Order: sequence, then C-alpha cells, then structure tokens
Amino acid sequence: MNIEEGSLVLIYIDRKRKKIVRVERGREYASDRGKIDLSELIGRRYGEVVETSLGFKAYLLMPTLEDILYSFSRRTQVIYPKDVALMAIKLGAGKGKRCLEGGTGSGFVTATLSWFGCEVHTFEVRREHLETARLNLRKFGLNENVTFVKASLKEVAEVYPKEYFDLAIIDVGDPWKVIDSVWEVLKGGSSVAFWVPTFNQLEKLKAAIRGKFIWIEALEVSERRLKVEEGATRPEQFGITFTGYMAIVRKVNNK
Repeated sequence: MNIEEGSLVLIYIDRKRKKIVRVERGREYASDRGKIDLSELIGRRYGEVVETSLGFKAYLLMPTLEDILYSFSRRTQVIYPKDVALMAIKLGAGKGKRCLEGGTGSGFVTATLSWFGCEVHTFEVRREHLETARLNLRKFGLNENVTFVKASLKEVAEVYPKEYFDLAIIDVGDPWKVIDSVWEVLKGGSSVAFWVPTFNQLEKLKAAIRGKFIWIEALEVSERRLKVEEGATRPEQFGITFTGYMAIVRKVNNK
C-alpha cells in the first residue's frame, strides 16, 4: 500500500523512538537519531526502510489502534488497551451498535469503540477533558461517529429515549449513583462494563444493581511483557501492572 500526502505513518526507529506523523510536504520528523523529510515518503510503501539524516534506519509502518491511543494527549488516568479491548469484546461492540460511555476522559475508550464501528455517545462533566478527547479523535479521523455530551451521566435519560443503547462502558467516580439512569436508556438484555479502582467499590456496585442488572463477572487483566534473548528470555523489569477492575453486568426487566 502506497503512502500518500495526508497518510498517517508510524516512523519506528526503536521502541523508544517511534511516532505517528501525518505526511505533508514541507514538514519533517526529528529525533536524536536524525531527521526525515516527510515529503520524501510520498509514493513509498508501508513496510519500507529509510535512513535518517544521521544514518539510522527508520521503518515506515501503518499505525495500529494501540499506536494511536498511546499517542493521545492525556489529561486523566486512562483505561488501557488491554482492558478496553476485552470490554469491547465482552459487550459485543461492533459496527452500527449504539454505545453509551460515561466518563470521556482523554478518549481511549471513545476511540476504541469508534474504531470498532460503534455509534458512540460519550458523557463528560469537565469541559477540558471533553475538548482533549475531541482533539485526540479528530487528529486521527475517529470522531465522525462520536457525539460528545457535556453533562452528568445522571442526565442521560433526559437526553435520550428509553432503550436506545445496545451497550455501555461506565468509568465515573460513584457508578452506583447512575444505575437508574443507565438502566432507563439501555435495551433489555444489554451488557454494561463498569470500571472501578477498588474492591470496596466493586462490592458497593454489586449491591446497587440488584433488581435492574444481573452480575455476570468481575475481573482484572494482567499484562507481562517479555524480554526475549537467546538463553536469557525473562520478564521485562518495568511494565503496566495493576490498572483497575471491570464488572460486567446485563440489564434485566424484573416486573
């Protein structure tokens, strides 16, 4: 696949020196390993190797969703790809599904759901967080199927009709306070992922959903990277350890 003007390219020199750039004439990529004239990338193919001005090899790669997420500006703690990807699978995220998000933050979840093809409606009370997420998604063309709402999730039933959404991901400080509102706008049988940082919050959440949702499971996702060398493969010294807990529940109609 050829690189064109306006294409996104991951310039990869090594794990510490990689960056997504938009190819434009008159612009350059610069690092301590040298510079690359971006206009010279037009017409090349993804996967090719070029040299920087200092003679270091740089690989021209197609950015993945993970590459895009880790290039986002961040104002908040985020739900990492290892967690949000599993949520999306467990909830059945996919093209055309209407998804409610509570707590936009920096846009990691929003972007992932958009990438999966969902119609995303994301609620955030802080304007600066909403603007950061909006800019992050717009930069990579992931904003077209996203509606940003500056409001508390408690108000969702005032904005959307009953049983409007197919799934939801909720990352707010006191999730038990939005149970009734979320229940109103979800279709019967729909799945919700709640994200919380402590066991106490999991316990309080489980008590709060009774009669409106059934508790499917609670879990955390561990990720351990490996340093691979012949005869000396071992876990890397640093990495992402604890990030939080997800609770998966499903809406029921107990009447």
